[in-house]
Amino acid sequence: MPSYIDTKYVNILSSRLSLFKRKTNGLYNFRCPFCGDSQKSKTKARGYFYQRRTDLFFRCHNCGQSSTFSNFLKQFDGETYKEYALERYKEGITGKGHNTPDPKINYKQPKFHSKIELPRISDLDDDHFAKTYLINRSIPPQFLNYLYYTDDFKKFVNKMTNREYELSENEQRIVIPFFDKNKQLITFQGRAFTNTKLRYITIKMDEESSKIFGLDRLDLEKPFHIVEGPFDSMFLPNSIAMAGSDISFRGNDDIKEAMDNHKGTIIFDNEPRNTEIISRMEKVIDKGWNICIWPDSADCKDINDMILSGIIQTRIIEIINKNTFKDLHAKTHLAIWRKK
Repeated sequence: MPSYIDTKYVNILSSRLSLFKRKTNGLYNFRCPFCGDSQKSKTKARGYFYQRRTDLFFRCHNCGQSSTFSNFLKQFDGETYKEYALERYKEGITGKGHNTPDPKINYKQPKFHSKIELPRISDLDDDHFAKTYLINRSIPPQFLNYLYYTDDFKKFVNKMTNREYELSENEQRIVIPFFDKNKQLITFQGRAFTNTKLRYITIKMDEESSKIFGLDRLDLEKPFHIVEGPFDSMFLPNSIAMAGSDISFRGNDDIKEAMDNHKGTIIFDNEPRNTEIISRMEKVIDKGWNICIWPDSADCKDINDMILSGIIQTRIIEIINKNTFKDLHAKTHLAIWRKK
């Protein structure tokens, strides 16, 4: 059977994996978080953790991606992976599941490039497809100077990190930089132009880096919003994006304190059938934080879709404010929303 540490971390991930189900001992099924699984049926789940001898592996029968459980966790949630790896080392467990002495690690601090040497979207020709793509999504003009374009994301990543990542060759992507409050580059994200199995690839400059987008523009003295994706955050004033990070906001105690004081509001995508979103919303409510729960009249998936449908920013903010709740009121409205 898998090590108890593997089983422990499968259980930790279970609430974040859509349609997660334990089939048998050592076999788990869920919707693949990388490709989004079947686009035709929201009830199909083709992602699996499965046991081979004493190890766990991941495979998606929709997109074909496969890896060890360890590499799956590293890609899915780097912070949780760090805790997982530390526990395995403490127990003397290697990738084969055998007990070994504590390893000797000769660690060298990697040298990262702190400057992105790519063309900004704003500097591209007006008919360049990357610029046209963002304009067609109504991304505010000021952010075109904030975003970059690369025609070879793998080459760019390896240059920035001085590491070799196994990524597709010559893949064109939009590069979204993440800066900390001191305007230092801490993370960047590559956004694909097509519905590839990895639409978003997030690279942290080191394991301690945050995956929160917009920290350099956040003013915690004013009301603020926390949305899911970087693009959505560009349509709201004083807004940041979780970009797949955990809602515990580890390493960002000032944000947690502001949330405890009800200065901020968390806004998830309008997907009442998404069990992962439901689970994360329940955790926000349990913390006593403000949360926006979309009304029945809202039929767009996210804020960018609302903008594209013709709803202006002031109206979106009005809808958010009118439908922001906490504690018992939030639980009541969540119960109604999830039945949509």
